[in-house]
This record gives sequence, C-alpha cells and structure tokens, in this order.
Amino acid sequence: MKTESREALLQCPICRNVLSVNREVMALEDECPVCRSAVDIRAFPRLFREPIKRLETKVADESESACTFFPDLKAEKVCDACGCLMSLKATVLWGGDEVCMPCLHRLREEDKSLKFLPKANLNDNRALVLVTLLAPLSLITAPLALVLFFRHRKEQNSIFPRGRWRWWLALVLAMISILAWTSILIAWASLILEELS
Repeated sequence: MKTESREALLQCPICRNVLSVNREVMALEDECPVCRSAVDIRAFPRLFREPIKRLETKVADESESACTFFPDLKAEKVCDACGCLMSLKATVLWGGDEVCMPCLHRLREEDKSLKFLPKANLNDNRALVLVTLLAPLSLITAPLALVLFFRHRKEQNSIFPRGRWRWWLALVLAMISILAWTSILIAWASLILEELS
C-alpha cells in the first residue's frame, strides 16, 4: 500500500508510528518496529481503494433555484418523473433517466415499472422448467406450472418483448402430464379394485 497519497494510514495504536504495508491485507498481526508492542489490526477492503470523487455541488444564492431535498444547494436537474428541482447530490441516474430518490422508490416498489425493476421474474421460463427438467416429478410440478400459467400469463415482467410460445408449450406439456398421471392412477386404482373383488 502506498501511504503517501492516502488519507487513511495504518498506525501503531500505542506509539502512532506509521506501519508500512505494501499489499492489500484484511488483517495485520505483527510487532511495531518502534515500540515493539503487538499490533493486531483488521482493515476493511475500502481502505485500499481510491477515494470516492466528490460531486461538485454548487451552493445556491438568493437569485437561483434551490434543490428540493438540499435547500442550500443549487438546483441543476429536474426529476424526469415528478418534475421537482434537484441538485447533483439528490439526482439518481437510472436507465438514462434522472430521478429523485422518492420517485425511484415509488417506481420500483409501488408502480413496479419495468424500467426500474432490479430483476425480472420470468414465470414463463419457470413454468417450462417445471414440466421439462422436472418431468419425473410432474405429478407435483405440472399443477404448479398450471398455477403459474393462470396467475402470471398476462403479466409483462421483462423490459424486452417476449413471445408467448413458452407459456403455451408449458400449458400443453402440463396438460399431457396431468392426463398421463390421471390415466396411470385410474388404471392402478382399477387393478387394486379387481384384486379386492
């Protein structure tokens, strides 16, 4: 670690001597070369990273618009969702849009806007996996695939347009599995009844 350009330094807790560490370490167990006391230091990985660059925020004067969230800062952006005035400090850039934190929360958590979702639930893929890869367990998985089909078929959970063929293939395979299991169970029950009579 080059300590010349760093603000944070590893020091001996007793004599405050600067300890030279030339590699990234999570823990340092050694002896101080000056006071000979035992040194046991746990370091966070961020200590070895470059400092975060601060935003060049401007203070608003009386003739300029102020930020909605930081009233002492100059408003330099407008929220694309609600139109409030924001400083650079209050602006969140997400998918090409500049929004404020309340709008980001609303769009992700309440409105479930596709552009702001961190991940997509591809239920059509799930239904297809239930009836193909888990086919040996289709007595259980085929009805689950039908539940997914009837509950989530009309939802659009992806930013990119997806074909409906996965849903229909999952439906056909689930129905075939259910019919096959039904015929097997009926044949098995009839054999048991014939043996009992």
